[in-house]
Amino acid sequence: MQPDASRVVDAKGRLVLPGMIDMHVHFRDPGFTDREDFESGTRSAAAGGVTTVADMPNTVPSVVSAEAIREKVGIVDVKALVDYAFIGGAGELDAETLLAMADEGIVGYKTFMIARFKELAASDGQMLDNFKTIAETGLPCLIHAENEDIVARGMEKAKALGRLDPIAHSEFRPAIAEDEAATRTILLARESGVHLHICHMSTKGSAEALGWAKKNGQNVTGETSANYLFLNAEIMKEIGPYAKIDPPLRGPEDQEALWRALNSGVIDAVASDHAPYPKEEKDKGWENIFDAPSGGTGIQTHLPLMLDSVDKRKTTLKRLVETFSANPARIMGLYPRKGALVPGADADIIIVDPDAAFQIKGEDLYSKQKVTAFEGYQGKGIPVTTIVRGEIIMEEGTVIGKPGYGEYQRPKT
Repeated sequence: MQPDASRVVDAKGRLVLPGMIDMHVHFRDPGFTDREDFESGTRSAAAGGVTTVADMPNTVPSVVSAEAIREKVGIVDVKALVDYAFIGGAGELDAETLLAMADEGIVGYKTFMIARFKELAASDGQMLDNFKTIAETGLPCLIHAENEDIVARGMEKAKALGRLDPIAHSEFRPAIAEDEAATRTILLARESGVHLHICHMSTKGSAEALGWAKKNGQNVTGETSANYLFLNAEIMKEIGPYAKIDPPLRGPEDQEALWRALNSGVIDAVASDHAPYPKEEKDKGWENIFDAPSGGTGIQTHLPLMLDSVDKRKTTLKRLVETFSANPARIMGLYPRKGALVPGADADIIIVDPDAAFQIKGEDLYSKQKVTAFEGYQGKGIPVTTIVRGEIIMEEGTVIGKPGYGEYQRPKT
């Protein structure tokens, strides 16, 4: 017997895929809602074919306690158009606090090896202790892997030489800072048994370290983003601070290595690292690149860029779905409720037109920020319908969903 259906959606000539899951976003809510908030951020997600997002903990207050999680759920629940999950911070915190956050339903922890706030960053000894505690929960610990001392010295050298031009951000923040930090944290994680997840990987060396750890049977996963797959450091000469991200953009050899790692299964996931700033803040970097904040928009453009990579045969549709849907769901303990089109799963579905041409324009973004490093990029493949738990929230490029529809997602225990 067929279930009742009030509407039929004709997807003839198009692709029907599970909803995309962006496991790395910074929606700035609470604390920096002039940059973005959960309503504008999830509108962008819906427009980009993303049905679930995982928000990072560096808000104000930082998400480093059970109380902060409950407070944030109360703020976000009335704003979100798509489903959402939270990553908790794991810095200079005690074991009791870390475990309490797991009880509140976070899907993972995040440690910044470079951070201004102690509750989000950890020394090696603290990180090892945290890893042992987090291992008890079965949740992953996500890492921003860069060697703080190497980065700080590089910036000092650049400033001493008067190198304040945009590309100095890449030239004086070398790949070895990421390679060393990724390798170090892999070794610490191996000692603890924690599920380690390395965020926004940008270098050949870190991909090689990840591959080594996997070959040795370690529970470790990694992600990269369209920023590193499609852009390299040279573009900073053209668009300056709009391409400033951390870790910085690298060279063609690193890009090629990332594509190989993604397609071979070494890198498990792609995520946007959506982290927008107002144009006036980014524009400070034209005069002094170190005065501009790092980050940019990405959640709405990520899927079209990856669909275009399928069209150009840089990757396959199967691998795109694995890395942008199924694997993020698995890493965060949401599979198969999310990330799959199977009986019993949430009806998170997107319809994609693989032949539709697109041109990225900042003015078309639903984000509060209209600057994109991909301004003018042309390609093929766009999401045309986004469905979350059976409800159409984006249709033919127009977001029709309502704030408050999105639900807080807890991992399967």
